[in-house]
Amino acid sequence: MLVFLASEAMLFAGLIGGYIVLRLAQGPGNWPPPGAPDIGIQVPPTFLNWVMIGNTIILLSSSLTYHWGEVCMRKGRSGVLGYALTAVFGAVFLGVQAWEWLHLKHEGMWVNTFGTYGSCFFTMTGFHGAHVFIGWVAILIVLGRSTIRQMQIFSGQTPVGSHTCEELTGYYWHFVDVVWIFLYGILYVL
Repeated sequence: MLVFLASEAMLFAGLIGGYIVLRLAQGPGNWPPPGAPDIGIQVPPTFLNWVMIGNTIILLSSSLTYHWGEVCMRKGRSGVLGYALTAVFGAVFLGVQAWEWLHLKHEGMWVNTFGTYGSCFFTMTGFHGAHVFIGWVAILIVLGRSTIRQMQIFSGQTPVGSHTCEELTGYYWHFVDVVWIFLYGILYVL
């Protein structure tokens, strides 16, 4: 998993590096292009700014709830509540990301509009969204496993089995959250 995450880190580093080079090549004052919706943080913040700040808080909170589930699991409990909250937060993040894409499409911005501005934004958030979706599916699997563990605890059995699935899913989920911090900083703040 660590080798896989290192390769994923290189993928996102390439996307971010390419974005920075393309953005700098546009010259000062040309980013975003004239007529394009500005997704960056504005003063005072726009509604879209607040939505994306909230969405970022939700995604970062999901790392805390996942960790809580892991801690509970290691203490012999199921961790089902932590994993369930993480699954809900992941679904909300994906839903808000889809809403943002639809909002930007309604504003006239899509992958084929506004040159590199639109294509970079949708490529980077799309790759990240795909990774969040994969992590969300893995969390649903972990949630299923923890539900089985909870039923074993309720029936008086001692839960047995490896926690490798939960641990590896946790590595992946935390990685996806860290990547979002970089993407949010590059796309929205700068």
